[in-house]
Order: sequence, then C-alpha cells, then structure tokens
Amino acid sequence: MKKLVLALAVLALAVPLAEAQKEENLPTELRIVTAGDVKVRYLNFKWDEAAFAALEKGSGAPAATRSWVLARILTPKPLELDGKPISGGSLLILNPARGDVPMSFEVRVIDMRDVFTDFNVIAVPPPGKTVYQAPAEFKTVDAVAGRLTFDLKEDDGTYTLSIHFGNRLAVLQPKKR
Repeated sequence: MKKLVLALAVLALAVPLAEAQKEENLPTELRIVTAGDVKVRYLNFKWDEAAFAALEKGSGAPAATRSWVLARILTPKPLELDGKPISGGSLLILNPARGDVPMSFEVRVIDMRDVFTDFNVIAVPPPGKTVYQAPAEFKTVDAVAGRLTFDLKEDDGTYTLSIHFGNRLAVLQPKKR
C-alpha cells in the first residue's frame, strides 16, 4: 500500500511539471517586423534544440513529423524570391527533412480562414498553392535567441528577412517585382 501511495504522489508531481514545461514552450507574444510596405507576423516560440535537430534530420521527435508555419508575410505589392512571385498574405513554412531531401522553406498561398485555430501551437499548414520551395539553410551562430526572432530590412528594393532561432540563423532575400 505504501508503494501505491508513493507512486501516486510521484505521478501527482510529474503531471504539473510536464504541464509547466508545455507552458514554458508556448509563445509569449505575436510579433510584427516591418520594412517598407512589407510586414512579417510571427509567434515567438521558445528554442528547443532537440526539436530543431529532429527537423534537420527528419526524425527523432514529434516535431519532425509535420511542417511548421513560421510566419505570415504581408505585402500589398508582389515580391520575388529566387524568381518566384510572392504576393498578398502568404505563409512561410518550415518543412522537416524527408529522406535525402533536406529541411526546406516553403511559401504557400492559403485561405486565411483556415489558419491558427489554436494559438498555443505552431500551426500545421493548411492546404494551399506552393509558390516557392528551397532548402532551409540555417547556419550555426554564436548568439543564441531564446525565442524565435525575425528581422526585416529593405535596401534598394531588396528585403533581407533574417530568421534567428536558438543558435541557428537563416536569411531569405525577396525583391520587389
């Protein structure tokens, strides 16, 4: 009987600790970065090294079993990313590695009524038209961002969108059309 009581006590402590961990990983705010007439909206999710490594490998954690909506790109005028047109309110998606195919960025045009049904998780991307897809080239950097951070700058018609998550940094450079 003592073992049962002890086991129940340990379980009672473990459940709140697991819930506290989930709460710690939730975003704390919706952020918006702006340059010129382009806006990028995103949630500042907490860095999780194991989950990111699983995305890079395509296995090893639940995070690697699906694609992740990272941000919404809002532009009143079309942009071009590696020759591909991007317009309106597109989603920036991070796809996990799949076999020999590396982790990739995707820009997808979707019906916005289907997005962010649960604000506490990174949304699973709804169906839509993929207008851009390329390998996600994250470089390892010294500075560690404890939460997902975007930066957006414009210089002579070229936008630099920096995505900093943990000790990884990726850059996309769409241009005005």
